[in-house]
Amino acid sequence: MDRIGFLFPGQGSQKQGMGKEFYEIYETAREIFNRAEKILTDCSIKSLCFEADDEELRRTENTQPALFASSYAIFSVLKEKGYTGDVFAGHSLGEYTAITASGYISFEDGLKLVRRRGILMRDCDPGQKGGMAAIIGLDNETVGTVCRETGDVFSANFNSPNQIVISGMKDRLKIAVKKLEAAGARRAIMLNVGGPFHTPYMKEAAHEMEKELDSIEWKRGKGSIVSNATAEVTSDPVTIKKNLINQLYHPVLWNVSCQKLVDLGYSSYIEPGPGGVLKGLFRTISREVKVFPVEKPDDVDRIE
Repeated sequence: MDRIGFLFPGQGSQKQGMGKEFYEIYETAREIFNRAEKILTDCSIKSLCFEADDEELRRTENTQPALFASSYAIFSVLKEKGYTGDVFAGHSLGEYTAITASGYISFEDGLKLVRRRGILMRDCDPGQKGGMAAIIGLDNETVGTVCRETGDVFSANFNSPNQIVISGMKDRLKIAVKKLEAAGARRAIMLNVGGPFHTPYMKEAAHEMEKELDSIEWKRGKGSIVSNATAEVTSDPVTIKKNLINQLYHPVLWNVSCQKLVDLGYSSYIEPGPGGVLKGLFRTISREVKVFPVEKPDDVDRIE
């Protein structure tokens, strides 16, 4: 396999037990989870990943460090087995896993950042009144028009040619969903996330995250990063940091990011973490690429 890319999942992919089998089988994964327990003193990563129910995992301050740690633990096993990539991308939260896996920041700093990011994003929606919904089967223009007409609802994730995620306060979101269904959406699905992410509601979180990102040590990584906010490829730490700040309140350009990877000639990808969501999205963009989700230890043997 040559020209490998790594794709890291974001919020919505989390599930109970994620990473547990890797923890039980591989010393490398065990070391990552045990380090995480020592790094974060205000929550137990192992409890969140292995035991927490859907409601506890849905809380963004829990989702983010748990999904980050489990995906990174799986990546560490893959790296030990000789799987290395030269381009890395992650969906929203997954962009932090990508920059950690590619060596731009340390695991300790990455874990602290995503825990802090989750708390800041939670605090932008103190009443937990915000949410997101996936709209399937409508074009960007129609979705954008309905969001503007509804008010306080935004196109937040351009995930594939057929899927756009909208974000906002749940009362307005429900109105927008009904309008979009009337406009011909094939499906409208409320997502398992805890806030109005990638909208102007997150500007205060972005301001605070800029301080956090400025406070850590940045290094030259071992691969390029595809930014959510711009869909551009970069290996410049200053640009990566700027893009991480912007992605909090700008849409995730996942569809364009994946097309950029295809245009650059990457045809094989590994997706460390639960769900296999990114494989499903990529299939709607290009049938030529191969994406290998690695959620369980047996999945490692399926990588071609």
